[in-house]
Amino acid sequence: MVSFKDAVNSVGNFLDKSDPLGQNQAPPDGFTLPDGFSADGNNLPTTRVPTHRNANYKRNIIHWFIPEFGVVRMYVNPNSIQYSHKKLITKERTKGGFTLQYWGEDLSTLAISGTTGSSGVEGINLLTEMYRAEQLAFDGFGLTIAASNSNNNPVANAVGSGLSNLLGGVGGTIANGLLGIDTNNGNMIPKNIISLAQSAFTVEMFYNGWVFRGFFENMNVTERADNFLWDYTINFTVTQRRGYRGNYFGWHRSATQGPSRYDTIHSFSGVVSGVK
Repeated sequence: MVSFKDAVNSVGNFLDKSDPLGQNQAPPDGFTLPDGFSADGNNLPTTRVPTHRNANYKRNIIHWFIPEFGVVRMYVNPNSIQYSHKKLITKERTKGGFTLQYWGEDLSTLAISGTTGSSGVEGINLLTEMYRAEQLAFDGFGLTIAASNSNNNPVANAVGSGLSNLLGGVGGTIANGLLGIDTNNGNMIPKNIISLAQSAFTVEMFYNGWVFRGFFENMNVTERADNFLWDYTINFTVTQRRGYRGNYFGWHRSATQGPSRYDTIHSFSGVVSGVK
């Protein structure tokens, strides 16, 4: 007599060997995804372009966290970042004077502009992929769902029928649920499907201690013939800001300790020579 536990374990081992939707045997209408992601956005298409670089470098540059892809470094920092903050206040004129309605703070915006420098159009490609990363991320989920629904996996059908015959109606249904097999059509249904909004609204920018979470609103690119540079402007709307940014140059002075004179103490620890 085969126990319920042994039956489930044998079915699980059979699925592991067949791997109908895994790396070894991809469905004809679908594709396979890597089992893990690195911490530097290695799944954006731009990162597949070889750099022919034999050394590693470390610079204080902006990093972006892109959902489903990881952390992406900007090759060159932008020329300028304009931080815009606004309060929502409604003003109405009446016979007795002005009436004011205070609605709190509006969402802050970042106007990021610069040039990709020597990275050229490949730098623009990277920024464009960051800008529309939610579309690239959702492609994988959409194709996986389509492949799962269209293939009508024969392995899952065979396993589901075998469990029903071996364990009976109730036992087969419980085992199918444990294995993630849909009893209606026998497909392996994908779980935890993300939405376009979830991916688009959870982009984060890291720069010198500040972290801005939000979404890209628009992007403009200009190709110049006078110096062959590529200029870009990106507007980023902030839904959350955290972290703290401190002074970082030797001539920076404390904003709270005494007047701003040449002999004011520095706002960070350590001795800087030759600075007055």
